[in-house]
Amino acid sequence: MILDAIQPNLAMFIRPLRLVSSGWSGHVPFGAWLTAVQQPRILVELGSHFGMSYAAFCQTVQNEGLNTKCFAVDTWQGDEHAGFYGDSVYNDLAAFNDKHFASFSRLMRMTFDEATTYFEDGSVDLLHIDGLHTYEAVKHDFESWLPKLSDRAIVLFHDTNVRERDFGVWQYWAEITKKYPGFEFDHSAGLGVLAVGPNQPAELRKLLDLPKDQAGAKAVKEVFSSLGESTLRRWELESTRQELASKASDVERVLAQLANVDKELSTLQKDHLRAAGLLEQYDRTIKETHALNEALSGELARSEAARGGVENSLSWRITKPLRAARRMFKG
Repeated sequence: MILDAIQPNLAMFIRPLRLVSSGWSGHVPFGAWLTAVQQPRILVELGSHFGMSYAAFCQTVQNEGLNTKCFAVDTWQGDEHAGFYGDSVYNDLAAFNDKHFASFSRLMRMTFDEATTYFEDGSVDLLHIDGLHTYEAVKHDFESWLPKLSDRAIVLFHDTNVRERDFGVWQYWAEITKKYPGFEFDHSAGLGVLAVGPNQPAELRKLLDLPKDQAGAKAVKEVFSSLGESTLRRWELESTRQELASKASDVERVLAQLANVDKELSTLQKDHLRAAGLLEQYDRTIKETHALNEALSGELARSEAARGGVENSLSWRITKPLRAARRMFKG
């Protein structure tokens, strides 16, 4: 059934180099299939955040040996739907991009409107719109970039299947597909594939012409949903691996701290033993001092008693005048 609907290619079995938290993970296989089929000359993504989708596009360009120039446009500051964040998100993606795709990929840190001035009219073959998801924002992004689209342009709209938090992509998708042919995936928040340019490859035209409720369309959705699920599972496994590695590192750090504590405790125990020995020696000295003091006190008492006995004796009283005379003659 899938062969009747689309022609599979090896790109759709991509093993993404970049695995990050992203609602786009489930669409990576289709994004790779589309890039390989369309072979865009210029690919632009509006809203890259962590770069899951953009890195998958670039990886496919590299794997397929395509002559494609890729551009990711984002302020990398966040918005009310994606949340707001610091420079670390941009710095991480920039380092990854420089390492793997520097020869054909550029990150453009600016607003979507500012970026339009850097592209000629009719030059963009593949445009991915994934910025602020309100109805007004999506409509503005599409209409402001419409002059830049080529005669074989494809536009991707993410989150066509989200109806909460003021998301309005689904509303605009319903409107724009009345003017241009499109195909929509329901999984991973939904992805709309819009053929703006009339000159599409036969394989892509075959997909776009599938009746929405027919078996062929359902088969395509099931295949890419299943492939996308495998990408999600790989990200979950990688996240678990990183979490376990982090916990293992924490355990090693705690063990090292415990080793230091044991070492310090051993030193303290040795110091305690030395202190106990000194204390015991001090106690012995105190006891010996007390004993010596008691002995001296006894001797002093006996001396005082003896002196008292002499002074009170008859001979001591008789010789008292002689002792006085002696002292006088000495003087």
